Amino acid sequence: MYRNLSTVGLPLSGRPSELIELALSFGFDGMDIDILDFCQQAEIYGVDHARRLMVSARLKASAIRLPVTLSGDEATFNAEMERLPKILEMTAAAECSRAVTTLVAGSDELAFKDCFELHRTRLEAIGSLAAQHGIMIGLAIQPEAEFRAGLAHQFVHTYEGLIGLVASCHATVGAVVDGWALHLTGETPAVISQLPAGKLVEVRLSDAPAEVPPADLIANQRLMPGDTGVINSVAILQAAAAAGFEGPVTPCAARATLKGTGRERIVRRAGEQLEAIWRDADLPIVPRWFVPAMTDDEQSDGSDEGEKTPGGQEAKTEASQPATAS
Repeated sequence: MYRNLSTVGLPLSGRPSELIELALSFGFDGMDIDILDFCQQAEIYGVDHARRLMVSARLKASAIRLPVTLSGDEATFNAEMERLPKILEMTAAAECSRAVTTLVAGSDELAFKDCFELHRTRLEAIGSLAAQHGIMIGLAIQPEAEFRAGLAHQFVHTYEGLIGLVASCHATVGAVVDGWALHLTGETPAVISQLPAGKLVEVRLSDAPAEVPPADLIANQRLMPGDTGVINSVAILQAAAAAGFEGPVTPCAARATLKGTGRERIVRRAGEQLEAIWRDADLPIVPRWFVPAMTDDEQSDGSDEGEKTPGGQEAKTEASQPATAS
């Protein structure tokens, strides 16, 4: 397993060089990639140019967001499927072997059985394309009650249901196991052992406030892993290690819980707390080859202006405002 930085898991923005330096500075070994941006760069400058920063930083390309709306109407799905072969080709060219997406928690139009069959059929088609490039498709769930409220029909929102869907799909379709989701559904890390070998695509770690019952939690209360210790991230890592998982472990937190926090401090905190969890799980820590160029003193106002890139040159943020999770 390795520590992975995601700009979706954590509310981050910035130039690729800035984000890569943050990942390197605070102990991350991989990053998710923006595949649409990668495709654009590759089309204009070539694949080698599009890959150059990740390659020079020695970071693994962990996952892309699957650009297909599984629950969309037929016209939308067909249009997205037409573009998918090229996107999967570029994903493989980036040496990335995972694409992840989140299931809807319910539907007003389709009963559970019909929604299940729609997803199974579409994932079969997607999985067949992904298999041609050695890419696994990871499915995540939305366990929060808010995403099912008011809908006529519920869909998969527990790991029991997700495991059933994965078992019925193409061999390239697996699961994203999320500590936050386990906490809300009341399930345990033992769900990892219930997945067929090779079907664990990504592990996500978070924490939860101690004063809120799991059933009452909403998405914007998701905390950084290690903040409260309510969610046992160590047990999740140990279960993943026992299953032979070698993929990305991604810290996740809601934007609302990090509002006003500078980008560097978000990544520093995520890196430090993830490393502590790593050590508590008795997992090896690979020494960093990259020496951080930034210090808290240099960023005392929370601003990210004047950061250094891995090449050592000064880089400014896109805007003159400090980059925060606002």
